[in-house]
Amino acid sequence: MKKMVTRFNHPCVLVKDMKRSLRFYEGTLGLEAVRKRTAEGKCPETIYNIKGLKIDYVKLRARRDPKNMNGLLELHHWRNPKMLPGKTYNHISFSVENLDKEYRRLKKRGVKFVSRPVIAPHGQSKLCFCNDPDGNLIEFSEDLAK
Repeated sequence: MKKMVTRFNHPCVLVKDMKRSLRFYEGTLGLEAVRKRTAEGKCPETIYNIKGLKIDYVKLRARRDPKNMNGLLELHHWRNPKMLPGKTYNHISFSVENLDKEYRRLKKRGVKFVSRPVIAPHGQSKLCFCNDPDGNLIEFSEDLAK
């Protein structure tokens, strides 16, 4: 079988209270926040297929590995709609070289997608989500900043 996934990106965990979670992950576990953003607008609404979506997210890494942007942990706090931990929007993320090609290939194999591939607002990546056989979310991402 031809190689599809080129890199593991991150697991994503939903949290109830971002400040409390950051105190735990940064203060207690010693991870370092490398990116804090809010996702809203057309792109996240399309990839999750939810209108009015607004998510605060933080990417964390181990402090002893400052050059590593792989192996990140991503925390999501859903502001709209309200989503609590344990729901279906926890996910794992993988990189692929050509997302449009892989999307077509996987659709032909019967994979159910949440959306078509979409370019992120910052323009540096293209992404989409599908479900595994048990309904778990998988994010596929293509780096466009090559």
